[in-house]
Amino acid sequence: MALTKVTNAGLAGSIDLTAKVTGTLPTGNGGTGSTATTFANLTSNVTGTLPAANGGTGATTFSPGKIGQVVTSNITGSGINTASTSYVSTGDSLAITPTATSSKVLILFTGLEMDNKVAGTVVYGTIYNGATNLASSDNFLYQYDTGRLAYSGVIHHIHSPSSTSAQTYTLYIKCNSNSVSFLEDTADATFTLMEILA
Repeated sequence: MALTKVTNAGLAGSIDLTAKVTGTLPTGNGGTGSTATTFANLTSNVTGTLPAANGGTGATTFSPGKIGQVVTSNITGSGINTASTSYVSTGDSLAITPTATSSKVLILFTGLEMDNKVAGTVVYGTIYNGATNLASSDNFLYQYDTGRLAYSGVIHHIHSPSSTSAQTYTLYIKCNSNSVSFLEDTADATFTLMEILA
């Protein structure tokens, strides 16, 4: 049987893929091994849950939390001294206005320095939202030592104001006796508020 050489001239310069190509292109030649290919319509033909073991989340929907806004302030100065056994404001406040009632506010207070001044004196610290103490157990910070102790503390708290009105957060301190100080000397702290969108 004689071989026939196929030339561009014989093909009129092109191959009509819609009519003149039939059969199956093997995978070894770059094909799929199928005579037809159906592409999935991701908007209508994909349903169900992709298991976590297959790279999914195990859920049919995914709505990650997002940072809506960030408000921050560096606090420096001589601070305050107090002998109050009830909470008093340090005067260090920061405000944020949530954009939705479903938003949460992440409160970050870092680098604050508290000094119990006298051995055995207890220092307490907390965050107020307006007139409300946000600490469920009365305080976020508790410092006690049999000797004098100055230390740097951190407060992290999530608050759900359920409001789109401005929210003001203020650091408060108190002691059990004698006197204590906050941010004495040249210590500084950072007060940050982040809106976490639902």
